[in-house]
Amino acid sequence: MSLNADLFIVFFGMLFVYYLMMYIWSFRAFKTPEPDLDKLGFVLLVPALNEALVIGETCAKMSLLKARLHVVIIDDGSDDGTGDVVRPYVGDRIHLLQRKVPDARQGKGMALNMAYVWVQSQLGEWFPDLGDDRIIIGVTDSDVYLRQSVLREVAATFQSSADIGAVQAPVSIKGADENLWLLMQDIEFQAFFHLIQKARNWISSVAMGGNGQFTRYQSMKLLGDRPWSRALTEDIDLGIALLGQGQRICFTGRTPVVQHGLTSFARLLKQRSRWVQGHYQVWGRIGALWRSDSRLITKLDTSLYLLMIITPIILAADYALGAAALLGWVNVHSMWMGSLARYGSGVPMAIQLVMAFSIQLIFLPTYSRISRMKLPWYVTPGLMVTFAVYASSIWILASMIAFYRMATGKWGWIKTEREQVSTDVVS
Repeated sequence: MSLNADLFIVFFGMLFVYYLMMYIWSFRAFKTPEPDLDKLGFVLLVPALNEALVIGETCAKMSLLKARLHVVIIDDGSDDGTGDVVRPYVGDRIHLLQRKVPDARQGKGMALNMAYVWVQSQLGEWFPDLGDDRIIIGVTDSDVYLRQSVLREVAATFQSSADIGAVQAPVSIKGADENLWLLMQDIEFQAFFHLIQKARNWISSVAMGGNGQFTRYQSMKLLGDRPWSRALTEDIDLGIALLGQGQRICFTGRTPVVQHGLTSFARLLKQRSRWVQGHYQVWGRIGALWRSDSRLITKLDTSLYLLMIITPIILAADYALGAAALLGWVNVHSMWMGSLARYGSGVPMAIQLVMAFSIQLIFLPTYSRISRMKLPWYVTPGLMVTFAVYASSIWILASMIAFYRMATGKWGWIKTEREQVSTDVVS
């Protein structure tokens, strides 16, 4: 049997061009004014389900932030003493809300909605002199390290334009220079997400992430008293819902919010399968997005971002086709690659190698540019191969798990158990 592989080549070629365009666009500076934290009020919502290992350090660091700030820890039915760890920190700035079963453990979005309703009743007391447009509702994970500069950069971005409805801060992984597994995750967060998100500042289609997302209260009110959904990626869903209301979403792109990574393959796979399944859930928002007043380029790029989750499936099919060809089961040919052979027998092979490692060729320079850890040139080839194996295996397997869950009707929240990463290094 003979098969034509030109469709795979066209797909991955277009993907390479897209990432290259985003990489070039990410160099464009996004100018913001000097921030005035006194003119904004911040509320940070911190969902916590069995986070006793990390929540104490998070509370201690947040209590040191200098801003008009209230932190709401949402103990979502923990049974590991999370609430007991938080309680000594409770005071004027740090608040503890505890949910009990059966109301608890219904998903991160439901926990955030409950806290949001309570926060609305407190805003008049906390910020009596501020209008809805100057109150910022943020969401962070329980293991977050939030620098003062993050708040300054978020404030500056909001204060740069009144039409900005939400802001996303970059994210990095703690201890990336001590552990190869954590380094792989840090490259994903700092290179991929930073590269794409920074370029999207000019498209107003920045994707919201669960850690370091900030929304103007005035914009959030457009979504009612329950702005978060039951989607497994409630953060992305919130962002698409805001875009559907014509809101503009921007990215700070400088100081990252630092979080713990995962050193367990099984736990990382569990986390990523939730992300994959959540992406497919959010596809239901695409219709409303296209009916909104958002710019055409915003709609196009956001739709492309949501649909790009099929890439691991196409990659798996490409690998399967290659394996079948090696075993002699099929004869794979490409008319396009064949036509390039007239320029030299090595030209098709060189182009295939560039396409195979296209993402790494773009991501690693980005990572070296924005990370505090500079990678020596001689580690680049090995790191490219390592990252390619890591990314393809994780996302293909996660997609398979997500499809199995969807096929069997399993849509409940998937909690990734917390790890205690033994490092004090903030990358």
